Amino acid sequence: MSEQQVDVALINGNVITVDESFSVVEAVGIRDGRVCALGPTRDVIAACGDVRVIDLAGKTVTPGFVDTHGHIALFGLDELKVQLTGATTRESIIERIASAAADARPGEWLITTPIGTPPYFLDFEGIRRAGDLPDAAALERAAPENPVYITAPTNRVPNSAILNFRALALAGIEATTETNAPIDIVLDKIGNMTGELRGAMQPLYNPYPFYQRIESVIPAHDYADVREGIRRLAPKFAAGGTTSLLEAHLTHPRELRAYGELIESGDLPLRVFFTFEIDGNASVAEIECQLDALQFAAGNGFGTARLRVNGISAGLDGPYWHGAACHDQPYPGPFGDVVQPSTLMDPDTYAQVVDLAVARGFRLHTECAGRGSITVALAALAAANERESIRDRRFVIEHCEFPTPAQIATCAKLGLIPTTSTNFIWGKGEEVYRERLGAELAEEAIPLRSWIDAGVPVCQSTDWGPRGAMFTLWQSLTRQAGLGGRVIGERQHITREEALRLFTINGAYALGMERDIGSLEVGKRADIAVLSSDPLQCPVDAIRDIEVLVTMRDGEVIHAARGSLPL
Repeated sequence: MSEQQVDVALINGNVITVDESFSVVEAVGIRDGRVCALGPTRDVIAACGDVRVIDLAGKTVTPGFVDTHGHIALFGLDELKVQLTGATTRESIIERIASAAADARPGEWLITTPIGTPPYFLDFEGIRRAGDLPDAAALERAAPENPVYITAPTNRVPNSAILNFRALALAGIEATTETNAPIDIVLDKIGNMTGELRGAMQPLYNPYPFYQRIESVIPAHDYADVREGIRRLAPKFAAGGTTSLLEAHLTHPRELRAYGELIESGDLPLRVFFTFEIDGNASVAEIECQLDALQFAAGNGFGTARLRVNGISAGLDGPYWHGAACHDQPYPGPFGDVVQPSTLMDPDTYAQVVDLAVARGFRLHTECAGRGSITVALAALAAANERESIRDRRFVIEHCEFPTPAQIATCAKLGLIPTTSTNFIWGKGEEVYRERLGAELAEEAIPLRSWIDAGVPVCQSTDWGPRGAMFTLWQSLTRQAGLGGRVIGERQHITREEALRLFTINGAYALGMERDIGSLEVGKRADIAVLSSDPLQCPVDAIRDIEVLVTMRDGEVIHAARGSLPL
């Protein structure tokens, strides 16, 4: 994409600054990539001098949104697949695959996105029950020279993948193949394979050996794929109003290289922060060597205003919906069994990693979804704090789906920063939080009100998505489950002002960037979003549909809706 820095006065608008007093002014001036003036239109024009003047005609301006837990590199790989979004009937799915086959080489794998509406594919079961899943024979006819693999949603359990006969043969899957997992090879009435594999097809958190039959024969992603996926997906975040994003976990060093190259080529619109993930399966000695090699990322990090390494990360568990979260008691897993997984990293090893991080000056980000893993993290961090204060180090704990009041109080005492996401409520509030974990625990999910009342600078993020900031802002306020629309956590409602702070200045604070981004103040970077409506005044359910007309980062236009503003 082409970016151009604009010196401009945006006048006659509704500029929500998100400064300390949450001022709302009429105009904002931008020069050399930074905010140079704020206030009444006449004053801003006078202060800006000879710059372009654009009349906002009442449109709203906010700071650019700071996503403290997004995944561009991981989900960017989905951008390379045959896209089935919007294809909800058997005929439309087959048509998409036939079109892809017409452009493919003989023998080339056609790997598609899951069936249904991303990111949570809440309509998949309805499509399946309606009989609209294509079978192997139909896929074979659509792509007679190509193996076809319709992937299963990673964030739904159980789910379905579908393969044509050519793909089944390459994977060595027959009707009598033993799966040794909660995966069914679906057969028709006469015992022939339909191509559907019903069950746990999870590459991240449920990597059953049977699944490896497919993984071993499909082409592995290389560096060029990672780079291209980032290039395609990052503009979608910018189009949603996001200007800064933290890659917090599930990272790989090759992604950092890709971000750097894309910035150099002008193909990365966002400001990206990156953490190096610690290998939880390594020995403490190996982890110590890894940290020695990463010493350049200690302290305030390393890099530029566009790409910055912001510390290290350690993963303690996975999501509740996979039955992978470490809870404080047994809970129903996704297949009807009762589970109580331990942490991914041994607690003693994690405690030593914390000590190494503190001693070497690293900012540490810890992924801990479940109450049990939060307990492990807080015990190690509190012990480290007794030896050397970490209160001003801005260590981050991620996900934190059901923290207890005592855990929230400990976070406040230690100066920890939680990054969480109400999008989890949208995607899993009904079928996981309420149906599996129970209504009482569901009411404690993603407790934004409790975090704020305890004085903890909690941050909002998109994580699994949806990726548009307006949807996430709306979900911060409504807390609706995507299935059924039920409100989850009635006592955890927050105000619109608080929702904006969580997604802007709090995110900047988590990144150690609150003096530079996160609010519109003179001298700060001109990261802004121009909106079609005012999220502080419009009906709350209209927030999710607010259009982001323009997004600017450092005074550069990184997104502009057609016909929006002459920038």
